[in-house]
Amino acid sequence: MEGTNSPFDYQKPSEGNIVKIEAVREAYKVLHAHLLSLSGSREMSVAITNLETSAMWATKSLVFNEQ
Repeated sequence: MEGTNSPFDYQKPSEGNIVKIEAVREAYKVLHAHLLSLSGSREMSVAITNLETSAMWATKSLVFNEQ
């Protein structure tokens, strides 16, 4: 599968995309901190877990679909 862009291959971000990835991570950190400041509950735990999942996919989308 040489030459293919498989989602299971390591995808190294470009220098320009690293800036975008860092900005996305910072936004997620702000929201995460805000959620942690609210009352804890099972629902909040699910929200935080899904926030982590969303952050992973957002970052992958920037790297995998780099223009």
